[in-house]
Amino acid sequence: MKQLKVRDLMVTGAFAALYFLCVGLGTLVAAIFDRSGNMMYAPAFAAILGGPVYMLLLAKVGKFGSISLVGAVMACFFFMSGYMAAAFLPSLVFGIGGDLIAKQGQYKQKWFNTMSFVVFSFGNLGPIILMWLMRDAYVASLVARGKSAEYIARVMVDFTPVHVLSLTATIVVGALLGAFLGQQMLAKSFKKSGLLE
Repeated sequence: MKQLKVRDLMVTGAFAALYFLCVGLGTLVAAIFDRSGNMMYAPAFAAILGGPVYMLLLAKVGKFGSISLVGAVMACFFFMSGYMAAAFLPSLVFGIGGDLIAKQGQYKQKWFNTMSFVVFSFGNLGPIILMWLMRDAYVASLVARGKSAEYIARVMVDFTPVHVLSLTATIVVGALLGAFLGQQMLAKSFKKSGLLE
């Protein structure tokens, strides 16, 4: 198995920073799209914007550990941004899961890379999953951070079949679109460089 080298770590770090920016932009777009403030659509918009970055990372590095590292960076962000400590777990779990799936296709097969990104995109669910699994503790953490009752009522996403299905569907669609855009951009750049006929 190919090991990550220092150069690979540096490239992965740069792409992790780019992906982080995509998540931030996706969250901003979601806030404009849905003014409720609950960020239910943020993971989907982050997936659309982050797809090209993810696909380029696979093309540039293509070794086990790179996707997991990006997931770890996102996990650190959730851990340090004031969410409950457990908010980092989805980014780690889905990051490793995405890495394992892409590895099955040697980081070169479109279908495996696409499914890898779909799985990886669920890593941005950390805060929402905590709302569902640890609702009382999540509300208590918001109160401890000085959030008002009106704010808490507005941002909480209730655990209902409709919310679960719609959230899952938007993430899958966003990730598929992001992966498609990324693969199209890669194909065009390879054609221009003469690597593809």
